[in-house]
Amino acid sequence: MRFAVTTGLNGSPHLPAVAKKWASELNVSYLARLSKGNLETILLENNLDALIVATNKGPQVFSCEGTLFFHPGMAALRIKRLMLGENDNFVEALDLKRGMKVLDCTMGLAGDATIAAHICGDTGRVVALEASMPIWFVVTNGLLNYRDKDENLIEAFHRIETVHTTAADYLKTVPDNSFDVVYFDPMFRHPVSSSANMVPLRPVAYDKPLEEDIIEQALRVAPVVVVKERSVKTLEKLGISEVQGGRYSRVKYGIRRR
Repeated sequence: MRFAVTTGLNGSPHLPAVAKKWASELNVSYLARLSKGNLETILLENNLDALIVATNKGPQVFSCEGTLFFHPGMAALRIKRLMLGENDNFVEALDLKRGMKVLDCTMGLAGDATIAAHICGDTGRVVALEASMPIWFVVTNGLLNYRDKDENLIEAFHRIETVHTTAADYLKTVPDNSFDVVYFDPMFRHPVSSSANMVPLRPVAYDKPLEEDIIEQALRVAPVVVVKERSVKTLEKLGISEVQGGRYSRVKYGIRRR
């Protein structure tokens, strides 16, 4: 993926220095923002897929589909519902409990990882992998720096360990039985036009399809693997026959056990 770092317009005077630091850390170019230069022009002139933009609100990713910034999404509401005793299909599918070790192989905006971190608590562990460098950078920064009055949400954010890597590469490095459950959400196998929040992710997302050999590798490091999908046929191709999900939900959770 081709990307660089720049700054937003009308930002604080220190933003260029921040952007240059990020560019150095990420080993990509820093592109100075001209007073009238727009982000679309910078993309085109430099043949880039995306820009990480330093703004007063933190890093954002700009692509041809729009701007991506970190936000809790539905995680805050889901935590509140869980604390009221309501069910959550993700929690039930992974059979999450306090103290569990969870590997989320497809972090995205970290919504599910946040729920896992909330349930597993300070005695558990949640590792979230993200193959896209721009997404990993923006979300990791957001998890560390987001401010909210909901202490449960912030505590969950701070428990998540993020790693920039692919599931295939990470799983090769992990000893047997390192986790209690491994989770995959191959989010861009289907169109996301119905979700305005997800559209800006597409140009910068890692979209290689999930294959059965990755499932097999995941079963080496955990006794249970859970895959979020819409198509039962796709789950069957991955060797998964156990399926859970809400009665009226299009989303299903395929479960494969050793």
